[in-house]
Amino acid sequence: MRQQHQRRQPQPAAAKTPDPAAEGIVAEIRQRLRAAANPRAAQEWRRTLGEDVPCHGVPAQQAHGIAMDFVRRMRTNGLGIAIDVADPLWRGGVLEEGLVADEIVNAQGRHVGGGEFDRFDAWMENVTNVVNADGLATHLVSRAVAAKPSLVARLRDWAKSNNRFRRRAAVMSFTPMAREGRFLTDALGVAETVIADPDEDVQAGVGMLLLEAARLQPDRVVEFLKRVKDRVPPNVMRIATSKMQPAHVRALQGA
Repeated sequence: MRQQHQRRQPQPAAAKTPDPAAEGIVAEIRQRLRAAANPRAAQEWRRTLGEDVPCHGVPAQQAHGIAMDFVRRMRTNGLGIAIDVADPLWRGGVLEEGLVADEIVNAQGRHVGGGEFDRFDAWMENVTNVVNADGLATHLVSRAVAAKPSLVARLRDWAKSNNRFRRRAAVMSFTPMAREGRFLTDALGVAETVIADPDEDVQAGVGMLLLEAARLQPDRVVEFLKRVKDRVPPNVMRIATSKMQPAHVRALQGA
């Protein structure tokens, strides 16, 4: 049974002078999302992610289309205004607003560095669902960590958090890098911290990280799973081994 998430109160944005241009874009995005909302889509989101997930009720593909309209419009504006627009959208905790915010900043992803991590950390505090947690982790947090490897220590802290979305994001942030064969030692260390997590979404995140890591370094993943086999939930093992070669699966079964 999926655990219900008790929503936290949105955190206030850091004190700064509002950018009138960004404020206008945020208002327009919210108006577009409200206009596109329908009860059936809201029902489907809540069926999938939990009854308490705040959402407008916009299907994912339609939200993506709205996001891309603003990505094209803001393409030459740079990372700064993208973050100024995304900030209130992330902090509101509404699913589709997070989807749009993610796309807008990700479009400027080549400019993301370690200096943006604190902002992403603040946004994570208001995440209310696994879809937004994964987008923030794999598109933005991962880029910040790749640019400044010492930030791995912050992900270790996330892995010990009481917030299940932070724990999920701690492992999912490594998936783009593990897919390329990078940061695997750090990734496995964080995975081990949450390997026996009782939350199904966190378990699935660990499984997906191990699946991606096994594409290039299956032997290391097999050795890791052998070492922690007494603590690995069946869900993690199923996902992690779903695309392994038969020989590697047999090696685990015989361990």
